[in-house]
Amino acid sequence: MDIHPIRDGISTVYLVIDDGAAMLVDAATPALAPKVLAKLTETRAKLRLIVLTHFHYDHVGGADAVREATGARVAIHHADSGALRAGGQLHVIPRRPLGRVLAPSVMRGLKAPVIPDLELDDDEDLTQHGGIGRSFWTPGHTPGSASVRLPTGTVLAGDAFGEALFPRHGAERPLFADDLDTARRSQLAIIDAARGDVRVAHYGRLQERSLAKLAQRLRGADTRPAEAAKVF
Repeated sequence: MDIHPIRDGISTVYLVIDDGAAMLVDAATPALAPKVLAKLTETRAKLRLIVLTHFHYDHVGGADAVREATGARVAIHHADSGALRAGGQLHVIPRRPLGRVLAPSVMRGLKAPVIPDLELDDDEDLTQHGGIGRSFWTPGHTPGSASVRLPTGTVLAGDAFGEALFPRHGAERPLFADDLDTARRSQLAIIDAARGDVRVAHYGRLQERSLAKLAQRLRGADTRPAEAAKVF
């Protein structure tokens, strides 16, 4: 199995290829499509599924172009499906100083709707849709944010994590989150599901040591009973 990060401006998508079959996790902007198609031609892989980790425009903008060119189906968690279909203006809640700086530009303008082919459940075997691995619900950044766990143990986590200024690629709380407490619990679920390899949509692979430190901080901050702290 090969994971090909493909970068478009500030966004990174992941083209996962296994034995000639391909799955794309996130779709960045329309300018991404030629890069994805070039990599598919280079690898001679057939794209069957596009999994969107959430509905924000910098993760879904290239979905229609890639779908039209390849015939792949577009999937998103059912809790984000309505917002994906609606398009329009994006609203975000900053949770860090950098998020407050970026929020006005992030929320500027109207975004085109995307109609998904599939709505994913909270825990879904992606192979039944032509994909690879499993998706699992990791809300907080958005109500329907989801992550993908590959058979190797790598987790592709969208915007579930931000990056600390120091160390580089250090795991941090997200820049934006609709529900910060839920986002924190989702971060723990992702760290527990991964085998030390968590990759996000803007910074690439996060440092394993920083993930362990973040998990320690999050577990120390959560004083509720264990049953109440579950994400799922």
